[in-house]
Amino acid sequence: MVNSGFNLIDVIKSISRHIKFILIISLFAAIGGAVFYFISPKKYEAKTEFILRNPLYGDRNNLYNYDTKFLDYFASEDDVNRVILFSGSDLVQNQVIKNLNLYKAYNIDTTNAKEMQQLLKKFDKSLNVMRTEYRDLTLSYTDVNQERAALIANECVKVLEQTVSNFYKEMRTGIRESITEKLHEEDSTIISLTDTLARLRETYHIYDIISPSRHNLINGSMKESKQKDYGKAIEMIQNFESIKDEIVADRAVKTTLANQYSTGINKNHFPLIKVITYAKTPATQKGLGCIATIIVCAFLGLFFSTIMVLIRDSVIYLNK
Repeated sequence: MVNSGFNLIDVIKSISRHIKFILIISLFAAIGGAVFYFISPKKYEAKTEFILRNPLYGDRNNLYNYDTKFLDYFASEDDVNRVILFSGSDLVQNQVIKNLNLYKAYNIDTTNAKEMQQLLKKFDKSLNVMRTEYRDLTLSYTDVNQERAALIANECVKVLEQTVSNFYKEMRTGIRESITEKLHEEDSTIISLTDTLARLRETYHIYDIISPSRHNLINGSMKESKQKDYGKAIEMIQNFESIKDEIVADRAVKTTLANQYSTGINKNHFPLIKVITYAKTPATQKGLGCIATIIVCAFLGLFFSTIMVLIRDSVIYLNK
């Protein structure tokens, strides 16, 4: 049987014949790796770790409910996902860039839309937020400047906490404002009904408490009167009193609700993020070190040069 292909002995012989060429390519690859390491800008990664509290503890339904034993102190997976979503949003990233004036740090012309877009892309690429198996979050930022990397990482957490907390607080504030607005309407209605009842009582001299909504309560002695429309006046007073009583009772409920929704909407109430490790100035650069880079490049040069000479000898062998 005729062997029409390369075998192991042929491979070894081929490598032996071209060992000098392989070593030279590997050496050049190692030198190229060293040059690339020293001329490429060094990047540093600053990391901060934080945990997320359960936002439901700041909700009015749980604040005034003493049975909260089924609530977890830590945020759920869905809440963690929302924080990761916020971290990649322009809402957070633009605010960090503005707070730290990164336009100047990165030499960006704010009047140039293309440069602004490139800055946002660079910032988003450098920022990374990951969750761990313990449901805490790690935020890292990579930059060529060590101090700036740590500064941006810590500022990102600060802005992220403000943004996420404001999301919940804005909802509660909106509910409170809606209730307060309704209270103002009811105040106007109560004042109008009070004025109407006062005129009716003064006109017909009816000073008894007459209100069907108070379980047919009548306080006083209803005296007969020959005054015209006296009976109609009594009916009107009953109607207006009933309406007023219901509105006053409803207003009391809404006042309680408004007071409850006023709880926890101040700036420092119920912060959602608790930082457990602040970002510090990184001492070592991100990625492979000098020796590791040289070894990897030398290995790649060795691998590809070996493949190249084997392919060359294989083609020559098949063409014989």
